Amino acid sequence: MKKILVIDDEMSIRLLLREIIEDIDMEVFEAETAIVGLQMIEEQKFDLIIMDIQMPQMNGLDAMRKIREITDTPVFILTAFSHLDGVVENLEVKTQGFIEKPFDINKLVERIKKQVEGDSIK
Repeated sequence: MKKILVIDDEMSIRLLLREIIEDIDMEVFEAETAIVGLQMIEEQKFDLIIMDIQMPQMNGLDAMRKIREITDTPVFILTAFSHLDGVVENLEVKTQGFIEKPFDINKLVERIKKQVEGDSIK
């Protein structure tokens, strides 16, 4: 079973993503902060990470830099900001893209499946 880590300080977003991801037969792990998420990433391997960009203690961009020191696991960034593509590219932080809040559930499911199933084909 594919393992997805959701890192978001908003419980409602974590619960929604859990429901969506479990509906497509994937295992969900949750972290309420980037710091907790990084600890989980050091302890086990995930097939995909979905992470909010705006969190207390450590934001998603700083966490992304640290994630890349640990693993090359694909990461989707959740954001309420539609103008961040260029910012992140300039910071040379490798992501698989952005998911804008509020997100379309069908498009999100499609992106998750495409990313995870694409990895299993390689």
